[in-house]
Amino acid sequence: MARLIIYEEIETSETILETFELSSTRILIGSDPDNNLVLQSPDIDSSHASLELRNNLWVLQDLGGPGGTGVNGKVIQGPYYLTHNDLIELGPIKLSFQEKALVEETPLEDDTPTPPVPIKIEPSPSPVKGRVWFAFIAGGTLGVIFIIMFLLIVAHLLNVIEISDLLPLLMILS
Repeated sequence: MARLIIYEEIETSETILETFELSSTRILIGSDPDNNLVLQSPDIDSSHASLELRNNLWVLQDLGGPGGTGVNGKVIQGPYYLTHNDLIELGPIKLSFQEKALVEETPLEDDTPTPPVPIKIEPSPSPVKGRVWFAFIAGGTLGVIFIIMFLLIVAHLLNVIEISDLLPLLMILS
């Protein structure tokens, strides 16, 4: 099971505030009391970030907090697949991602322990998600509306249709 170690850094020392076990597959992080992990700070948005377990990997997603969401000193711009010891930064609050991976132990002939080899899985490029997806849909809808309006105006100018026939309310008012 994975966990987050929440701490604050004061000058040269670190103070661990809490250890938070990731016990469900979706964790909402923010200042709102309805979140799974509530962080009280003026720089933390009510719904700041989320963690989701996908295919046995934890994915961090920024939800639009004022200072953004950083991992290992870089601001993330979409889903970010976490690895052991990644440092998540939400404003002034730091969270260390700790993953307890199950490692199969195989006995060696000379009884010399072999250190585990870290494996980093790079995510494949993901399709358009979230707010960007909504912007594409809204833009496409507006485009369709403008095309219909353009065709109606051209048909009216060519005397194919009378726009007032399409709008019975205008006929009543005129």
